[in-house]
Amino acid sequence: MSGIAIPKLVRLPVWAKLLFSALSGILLTAAMPGFDIPFLGWIALVPLLVAIGISPPKEHYALALPFGVILSIGVHNWYPNIFPPVLGYFLILAVGSFYAGIIQLGAWLQTRLSGALKLLALPVAWSAVEFIKFIAPVVEDWWFVLLAKSAWRFPAALQVLSVGGFPALSFIIMLANVVIASLMLEGLKVEGWKVGLRTRLTALAFVVVVLSWGGFSMPRPPDDTFAIAALTDLANQAPDILATGEFDGTRANTPETSQAIFDLDAGLTRSVADQNPDFIVWPENEFADADDAYFMGQLQELATEMGSYIVADVVWNAPSGMHDTALMVSPAGVESGRRAKINTTSGEETAGFVPGPRDYPVFTSPYGKVGLAVCWDRHRLDITRELARNGAEIVLMTVDDDFDANPNFPPFHASDGVFRAAENRVAMGLGTTSGISLVIDPYGRITAEGEINASGVIIGETFIAEGETLYTRFGDWFGWLMVAGLIVLLSLALLSHIIPT
Repeated sequence: MSGIAIPKLVRLPVWAKLLFSALSGILLTAAMPGFDIPFLGWIALVPLLVAIGISPPKEHYALALPFGVILSIGVHNWYPNIFPPVLGYFLILAVGSFYAGIIQLGAWLQTRLSGALKLLALPVAWSAVEFIKFIAPVVEDWWFVLLAKSAWRFPAALQVLSVGGFPALSFIIMLANVVIASLMLEGLKVEGWKVGLRTRLTALAFVVVVLSWGGFSMPRPPDDTFAIAALTDLANQAPDILATGEFDGTRANTPETSQAIFDLDAGLTRSVADQNPDFIVWPENEFADADDAYFMGQLQELATEMGSYIVADVVWNAPSGMHDTALMVSPAGVESGRRAKINTTSGEETAGFVPGPRDYPVFTSPYGKVGLAVCWDRHRLDITRELARNGAEIVLMTVDDDFDANPNFPPFHASDGVFRAAENRVAMGLGTTSGISLVIDPYGRITAEGEINASGVIIGETFIAEGETLYTRFGDWFGWLMVAGLIVLLSLALLSHIIPT
């Protein structure tokens, strides 16, 4: 190294490198749902990776902390609305530390590996740890925002979901950041990041090819589209409804509460009668008992009046227990399907609800086979996938996003719907209490979108896609590949320490 002129950047003080890390946190936050500048996600981590690349390993975790904490503040600032405030703020910092830990792991691997493995270290580590956290018992219920979510409004990138799910998208985003950072570090003559130019250009070309394939693989909508209307009713915020009683299930509902919710949603439904929607999706508001003849009769009459399928959220007191349930009524005024929510929350279980059975029926309509689900069901990878495996071409969900009217959470939950549609090539319609009601085509393109905390009805056109995706057929194969890859990289890194080259 004595004959090499070290650039001044390599001698940056720690505080300046911490600013680089903070910049990465800001840039990645700006790419995430709610901020929605998706191209930033593909370069956001470059300042942090450059700072790490010019620093000794003992500084890596400290350098990654500003990035992790700022990102967590930006994407988890709704935690204090669902936890006691002190706990919520603590968890924001804890998750930020978790993100920093993944960066440290990838950087440690990079210092111990050689050649192309240097470029793969962080993408594999990030994708594998994200995936394990997302599916592992207990921690699967801890909502940590995924790197892949930075691309939720970038349909060309979303097409990789149909191949390998969210780990594949996180991998490709991180790979782009690592390759760009490595090119910059090579220009700075940073020895630890030496990778062959051909290897780096091949990796960069791979990213470009994947995105180009995604862009060209999306077809134009066909002529035979159909229309889905989705309601945002603000029922959980409406003073006149709240005054009638607390509605966390029919054990607490009064007939006055059920009638008030029905009248609100029926009024919104009739407001789009002149647009003749084929499906109408109501929010998750447990408006009445599924077997209450009086209220179900009103719903059936409304479906006949509209000439539309209506999906409403009801309470089903089944032999297996009380279920939060999506129920579909046909234009003929008869029930044409119901399915209980599987992924229940702890609050719902406290109120007496139990998870529905793990079966995935689909229901016939003139527009395609329909699968039904409720709210948090879309956060689980397997529920929409199993519906698609059973033939569902359209998935309709009733949703509640109301955390004390917090406007920051709904975009993250909305992105789940976009991901599940693109993964499985299903059309989706989601009605919400206060969040973002959506109509999505089978390629993850949003065709209609509601406003947060604003009552109204959206209508969007969508269509049926033929065939089964690789992801639907084989599930989380790419996530498990990343886990296996991380084990291999860790083994090679440890062996390089025991048996130095």
